Amino acid sequence: MKIGERIRKRRHEQNLSLRELGERTNVSASFLSQVENDQVSPSLNSLQSIATALEVPMFYFLNNVQGGDVVRADKRSKLYFANSKIGYDLLTPDFSRKMMAVMIHLKPYAQRIALPLARPTEQFMHVVQGCMEIKVGEATQKLAEGDTIYFDGDLLREFRSVSNVELIVLCCITPPVL
Repeated sequence: MKIGERIRKRRHEQNLSLRELGERTNVSASFLSQVENDQVSPSLNSLQSIATALEVPMFYFLNNVQGGDVVRADKRSKLYFANSKIGYDLLTPDFSRKMMAVMIHLKPYAQRIALPLARPTEQFMHVVQGCMEIKVGEATQKLAEGDTIYFDGDLLREFRSVSNVELIVLCCITPPVL
């Protein structure tokens, strides 16, 4: 099943019209229709808004979430977008448990503005490679390789790479909402 089909299926499960989903996501009903019919691909922000409105993690829309207990490096579910400077690798087998872990890849000097999540979370970020600047609430922190930050997810405002190498961050979220 493709992303658009999964969005349509979940929208129907939630008894939402395209217009209602559009109002919840600030995306037009016509664009949502094109996404559902696989005529266009949503951006990362649009997909996150859709997932939040439909009360599922973004990874819900992928076919290859594997389940089980072991995630093999070559079998990970990945969420990358054309022309995007960010990508996510799902490190946990699925998102049906109390926590999910993702490896975030951010190109040098790229930035990610946080969007509101479907529900409150606690998050942990550990810098594996590169250097990151992160704004949580009103505080901005600079984290280097090996540094870690723990925070309430609804306080995350943005994070960015502040070095000339790819930023790689291990992120754990409970409950799974990304």
